[in-house]
Parts: sequence; structure tokens; C-alpha cells
Amino acid sequence: MEKPRPLTHDVGTRHPTPPPAAAAERGIRWYLREATAPRHAAVDALGGSHSLDTPEGYRRFLRAHARALAPVEQALEAGGIATSLPDWPARARRAALAADLDALNTPAPAAAPAALPQGEAALLGAAYVLEGSRFGNGMLSKQVAEGLPRAYLSHRASWPAFLAVLEARLADRALWPAAAAGALAAFDAFQAALAAEPPTLAASRDATVHG
Repeated sequence: MEKPRPLTHDVGTRHPTPPPAAAAERGIRWYLREATAPRHAAVDALGGSHSLDTPEGYRRFLRAHARALAPVEQALEAGGIATSLPDWPARARRAALAADLDALNTPAPAAAPAALPQGEAALLGAAYVLEGSRFGNGMLSKQVAEGLPRAYLSHRASWPAFLAVLEARLADRALWPAAAAGALAAFDAFQAALAAEPPTLAASRDATVHG
């Protein structure tokens, strides 16, 4: 089974260039993976500016994610994501993220509403980004210093169950470009959020040396 790359932390056209035909032949998740690859890479590069093994770096990482996660989740809920994903309440993570910030005595940052395209396909595309980030967070949690709260990074929900819904609800390939547009909009939100949080000094120096 193809696994999502971690969303640690690209903004451009909301009308994605269709990915190679080979990706489409393999299914919707491969289509979305290829359609969002440049955005995903840019977001990952931004996310690497925060050192998770220091309290300050971890605080900034969580603040950056809070700027994007809550608005995207709220936009999904306003659009009716629970109709497509009945287990959505168990998938939402903003409460876990808020709990980590509270444990670190760090106020949650102000967040602007996320702009997601309308329609079920776009909502599921945006949800694909969030669910992929959850999968990758499990790897990121290993970088967090001992003793720091990690309710957000340790939050669990079934990736295979989400993929089953994605493939069933988006069986019609005519819906796939709309799903990609939703995914790109979610990446836009994370890129803007990460860019708004200054990098930690150690991570910045590391990027300078190894970039």
C-alpha cells in the first residue's frame, strides 16, 4: 500500500496540472500524491525550520500547525465532511493540538479562516492532506524531546479506512481534479501558517550548513 509522505510543516495555482497518466491509472490516492508533490515538498522544506527536540522549536512547530489545522478542520466541518467521513469527530485533532500548547503554557495563535473549494470531492481532497499529515506525525513524534507533550503527534485514526472512503466516494475520475484543488488549498493553508512562524535558530543554522 502506498504510504503518504509526512506533512511536517507550495502555494500556486488552484487548477493543478494533471499528473502523469500512470499515476491516474493506479488510483485516486496516487493521482493526489502526484498532483500535490511540488506543494508538499515546499511545505516539508518550511517545516524543517523547527527543531522538535527543543522546547522552543517544538512550541513554534505546534503554533504553526495550529494556525492551519483548526481553520482547515472547521472549513471541512462547515462543508459537511462528516457526511462523507462518519468517523470525522474521532479524526479531528485541533483539541489535541490545543492541549499540547496549553501544557507548554503557549497561547494558541490567531488563525484566519481557511478557504476551501466547495463540493465533496474538494473536501475529501483537503481531508487527504490532513490524514496524510497524521500518518507522518507518528514519525515526527520520535524527534520530540523527552517530557514534552505530544497528544497532537500521537493522535491516531485509520489511514486504510480513510483510503477506502476516498476511493469509494471518488470512483468517478471526473471528480479527481476537484479533489486535487481541495488538497492544494489545504497545503496553501499549511504553507502560509508555517511561513508565519519564525524558524528556530538551531534549525536555521542547520539549514544554512546542510542546505
